[in-house]
Amino acid sequence: MVLAAVVNIEERKRLEERFRVVVEASPSGIVMVDADGRIVLINAQAERMFLYDRAELLGQPLEVLVPERMREGHFRLRTAFLAGPTVRAMGAGRDLRGRRRDGSEFPLEIGCVHTRRAQDSECV
Repeated sequence: MVLAAVVNIEERKRLEERFRVVVEASPSGIVMVDADGRIVLINAQAERMFLYDRAELLGQPLEVLVPERMREGHFRLRTAFLAGPTVRAMGAGRDLRGRRRDGSEFPLEIGCVHTRRAQDSECV
């Protein structure tokens, strides 16, 4: 005997497409990481900010976008955020910097949102 379950996923596909369009149209750079801190999504604006093609970043640790001297501290802060996630601006009172592909740095502001999807977190 065989039992088959059939589920209509039209609505899910429609919502996924809406999400993709909104992320791509955002004037802010958006980077989503999984629970291990690996990049699973990056929008066009983040590509322009960091001078990477998204294919180069997918699967990489988020810290590749952090200046080397700040990586250890960033790892600790990211781990603490995932242990007790809340929607919040990050780095208030701190000098936050991003690292471009060419090694140059630039100042940035970060806001993080914890999502339920596969324990991903999204920072803009």
